[in-house]
Amino acid sequence: MAFLDKITKATQDVVRGAKDLTDTARQNSLIAEEEKQILNLYTQIGKLYFEAGEFDPETPIGRLCTALSAAKARIAKYQEEIRQIKGTKKCPNCGENIPLSSAFCGVCGTKIEVTPEPEAAPEAQKKFCKACGAELGEGLFCMSCGQKQ
Repeated sequence: MAFLDKITKATQDVVRGAKDLTDTARQNSLIAEEEKQILNLYTQIGKLYFEAGEFDPETPIGRLCTALSAAKARIAKYQEEIRQIKGTKKCPNCGENIPLSSAFCGVCGTKIEVTPEPEAAPEAQKKFCKACGAELGEGLFCMSCGQKQ
């Protein structure tokens, strides 16, 4: 009987250990969710503070806000460069990227002022050195052979 009692106790210890492990994992999961919520709240507080625009750029928070503004400006510049590469423009109403030739936004239906594409400037006629045939720059002398042009 003592043997069966030992097995029963060992089984109960294993079950208790598994339950403790499950309970600990559950509590750790709840802690992680609360930490995510705290981070989200910090983010919202920071965003509200930043958007209020009432910060002194000489304070640590003000310097962070200034850096954030600069980063946002760089992102806007990069996004505009992407639009130029893709041949699109930003809808003034919803912000969606639309083809340059669009008269209306395909997402929100806003009428878009179509601006004519600027005509490409005629490429300057290239000049070549009469002595060596190298392409000439702006100066009076050939940069390859030194011959006056």
